[in-house]
Amino acid sequence: MSLNIWIGLFLALQTIQTDDVPAFVREGDRVEQEFRLYREQLTTFFNTLRVAAERDDNRPLNPPPPLLSELREAPPRPVSYGYQLVPNLIDETPDNPGAGPEQRNYSWPLTKTYIDGERVKLDWAIHDFKLATESREDERRELLRKLIRDYRTLVTNQKTIDQYIQYNRFWQKSIALDRRRFDIMTEVYNLLQEKNPDLNKVISDTLGKPAVPAFIKVDTSTEGEVVLRVPLYSDIEDEAFLTKAKALIEDFWRVEDGDKKYRVEIELKKTSASNLYGEGPVPEPGARFEIKSHTGRFPSDGAVLTTGAQSTHSSVGRYIALGKGDVGNRTLAHEFGHVLGFQDGYVRGYKDLGKDGFEILEITPRFDDLMSAPRQGDVQVTHFKLVIANLPSN
Repeated sequence: MSLNIWIGLFLALQTIQTDDVPAFVREGDRVEQEFRLYREQLTTFFNTLRVAAERDDNRPLNPPPPLLSELREAPPRPVSYGYQLVPNLIDETPDNPGAGPEQRNYSWPLTKTYIDGERVKLDWAIHDFKLATESREDERRELLRKLIRDYRTLVTNQKTIDQYIQYNRFWQKSIALDRRRFDIMTEVYNLLQEKNPDLNKVISDTLGKPAVPAFIKVDTSTEGEVVLRVPLYSDIEDEAFLTKAKALIEDFWRVEDGDKKYRVEIELKKTSASNLYGEGPVPEPGARFEIKSHTGRFPSDGAVLTTGAQSTHSSVGRYIALGKGDVGNRTLAHEFGHVLGFQDGYVRGYKDLGKDGFEILEITPRFDDLMSAPRQGDVQVTHFKLVIANLPSN
């Protein structure tokens, strides 16, 4: 066989292999590679800025505070995820609810636009740095201080884009795996776009009543108090994290209705990977696996809190799977609401962008309900009443 024929066969095989890769994966890989290159540029700028700040701090006549103390950190590495990697639990400031439904869109083209915008800002910072090195000593120090503030903003934005990438990875894959369900949600999204006057009715009719799991028990033994007791299995080894997570959820899931109090009490049941996997191979810290298969190993008489997800998410009535990206207290409380049986009160639809993957379309129709608006909603008495009314034994 001639060399030209071999080359032709090789190129044909390469084309087949490329075509077998879904568009949302292929485009995600391309955008993420651009993000890595941007991060390398930001790291180079950090190192250059650090050398200049250190040199300026060592000049005997320069006043405090030192520049290095403001520079703080190098650009963080992209968010990793895997088994036993827990997120930082952070306080969240509720978003301003605004006057109407809130809409958010996510896609690879949008993410690339954010990266391009940050690259322009970095180019300007590099330009300003060159001007600073040519300035008089008193001006140079103030210019360096401003550049350090600009750099810290770039780092904050880098973390946000990194989370957008993980979010796109998770939800675009979810859309590809369950187009039928997301087609329904897209229809609801389009109804809400038409400014239907009864937005909440559209949501409730579509999502239905909560699918409350049988393992939740209602305790009314204390007068004036209703307690939802929820057994929660976890294989997380970080005791401090588990203690904090349990306290945050229980603190958020409490409300009063006149002289009656409602609250959640978690019964934490610790297990280990060796118990879950028996004689089979146990996943190492940082390992990646299929979440549903992993959570299926836990006992069914309780919910599950585990790690290893690319992006933090939940399965209704079953588990919370944690990613490594920061998780706010409201977000964690929202995910726990899924364990109680609630669907999302907001709608996540999609648009097929062809070679660019999918565009994720989200709309939040109301702002006082935690399950509709995890960024600013609260737990309502209605949540507790709906759980009690829809217990399987009723």
